[in-house]
Amino acid sequence: MEHMRTDGKFSGLLIGYGSVGWRHALKLSELTPDLTIVDTNSDARARALQAHPKACVVGNLEELDGKGFPWESAVGVIASWGPTHSAHFHGLADRGVRRILCEKPMAASVHDALAMVARAERDKIALNVHHFIRFARFVPALRLFLAEHKLGEPVSIVVEGGAACLLTNGIHWIDFAADLFGENPERVLSTAHGQPINPRSHDLMLYGGTSVWSFSGGREAVFSLCNLSSLTLTAHVYFRDAVVEVDKDLETVIIRRRDQAAVAKFPAVTRIGPATEILFEGRLPGMPAYLDGIKNAITEVERGTALTCPGNLAAGAVGFSVGALVASRERKSIRLPLDPDSPWGRESWPIS
Repeated sequence: MEHMRTDGKFSGLLIGYGSVGWRHALKLSELTPDLTIVDTNSDARARALQAHPKACVVGNLEELDGKGFPWESAVGVIASWGPTHSAHFHGLADRGVRRILCEKPMAASVHDALAMVARAERDKIALNVHHFIRFARFVPALRLFLAEHKLGEPVSIVVEGGAACLLTNGIHWIDFAADLFGENPERVLSTAHGQPINPRSHDLMLYGGTSVWSFSGGREAVFSLCNLSSLTLTAHVYFRDAVVEVDKDLETVIIRRRDQAAVAKFPAVTRIGPATEILFEGRLPGMPAYLDGIKNAITEVERGTALTCPGNLAAGAVGFSVGALVASRERKSIRLPLDPDSPWGRESWPIS
């Protein structure tokens, strides 16, 4: 197939047609008729071609080099396995692609993530990373509700559940914690341990265990995910007299607070009580659905901007998460951020 730029449209280039990639393909196909899908797996290519019969489907970028592919007018979406993200990013950048959306984790090491950020800045590449909670606009929607009901500032975040992986899903939530707290964590302790049970590939680890990230003012983000359980994760955000409970996909948000008369009668924080008054249940106003968030992420980078989750924010989340793996292995508290040029910063992890 010879590639031609469609007037008024961009060329969509997707790398990876897996459990998340097919969703990107769906949204790319709504935004442009010129879609190319790259996947090294023949079964994935067959699924891609069946779902998108008009698309160009190939096994690697090199196959496109001699086909007149319009690299400079393309929007590249990287949705392959985590350890390949950095190489694919540089492969696109080498070919002149200047608008790139990358799935999380943006890289498998802190060094590689920051190298991507540096190149994006040097080569004027719009680099967005799909941390779905940011594109769901959960924090802005939640902060608006908190202000309206005078619930104060969050003091603790607890994420718990089964085999959801401290990296695969946890990286979204530690990024959420930093966004909601308005600062990066200072240290991390962890019992994280990986097992080769990742459904994407046995070469990728699925990490269980408990990690505790410390923020200023005594605030913490505590994640406890057990590889022996199949239950989905839930997150709780605690406030002085209220709690927000949210499911893994942000579909249901429940906000409860303590009885205000009881708080007024016994105002000491040590006079604890249940949060029985339901203030809200459902999806907060202003929050787009998951697939709409993907479409917004593609549209944002197509416009040449990376405002919602630029590379530097995503690289920070890589560092917070890798820090937890290092803390577990070294059996000690690790100060953050990790030095990208240190052995820990350069170490690559089998994460997805």
